[in-house]
Amino acid sequence: MTKFLLIISLFITLQASTEFEDAYELYKMRNFKESLPLFTNLAKVENDYDAAYILGYMYEHGEGCKEDLQASQKWYKFASRGYYWQSQPDPSRDIKKETRKLYKSIKKPLDIETAETIKQYAESLYSIKAHRANYFLPLSYRDNGKYPLTYGHDSFKVETEYQFSIKYDFYANLLGLSEVYSIGYTQKSFWQLYAKSAFFRETNYNPEIFTTIPVAHIRHFEYLKALRLSFEHQSNGRGGVEERSWNYVVGTFYIQMGAIFTEIKFWKDVGSLEYNPDLMSYLGHGQLKLIFPYKTHIFKLISRNSLSDKRATEINYSYPVTRAKDLFLYVKAFSGYGESLIDYDHKVNKIGIGFSISR
Repeated sequence: MTKFLLIISLFITLQASTEFEDAYELYKMRNFKESLPLFTNLAKVENDYDAAYILGYMYEHGEGCKEDLQASQKWYKFASRGYYWQSQPDPSRDIKKETRKLYKSIKKPLDIETAETIKQYAESLYSIKAHRANYFLPLSYRDNGKYPLTYGHDSFKVETEYQFSIKYDFYANLLGLSEVYSIGYTQKSFWQLYAKSAFFRETNYNPEIFTTIPVAHIRHFEYLKALRLSFEHQSNGRGGVEERSWNYVVGTFYIQMGAIFTEIKFWKDVGSLEYNPDLMSYLGHGQLKLIFPYKTHIFKLISRNSLSDKRATEINYSYPVTRAKDLFLYVKAFSGYGESLIDYDHKVNKIGIGFSISR
């Protein structure tokens, strides 16, 4: 009886995953036959020490199985080792724990392939992770009717475009809000690979520091999953009349309705815009991103400054081309203003095809 009360107290304080809650609901209804394999899978696959403790109790008392003291001791020991290591300071483990909470709050669609795609998109197992999409488009056709000289070179319509983007989560739960603190870096380059000198027409650099706060556990916030606050800098690394740069603060809301994800982002410039004084007229003060995962496909639609004649729209599509799902076909189309800093005030129509290694 004492052990059973201990289990109950454990459940009261535990912020459990959806799978754990499902298993425990069955356990409370004394449906031991179905809850036993669920707890077993959680313990073996997810290294869930709470599920292991339950298994120890079930094997000890023959709930849904024959009494097996040897199996009971095995799961009790597994749980106790886990509880010991959980009690030791480990920032990386705390970061993974808080990051996983956000994924666990996402409602899983019935389609297994779509659910797996969402998991792959939302969850990472490494401290250094992909931030925004990492892609390489060897063929990108650009048509904006105006091709300013770049470093004294004429720009061709066909070029190569790529983006490199990573982040590092360095702390978690400082304020007790399950928040994760991160630094990120994104670099987007436009490479005139097919020109005689194969020069870089433009490169934009975007370092940032941000915190992501899960809010799905708060009552009345069923659809809002997380809030992100960040400070960012963006520039093209040039000097003189071709210098483009700005600093800004950003608030992003992450929303899920069914299998559709929405990112609503607002930004405010901070400091001087002397190198591009009319930048906000072209970029506006925010953007809307819609993400549509379907089976192993992901479609994204990004709209910025949509109520202005200086609007921009981007559509991209990705699909895994390897069995390991670590390399993706990537297609990107853009129309409007603000594609890059050097020609933010030129309307660009562009389409590119290539591959990405993150989504």
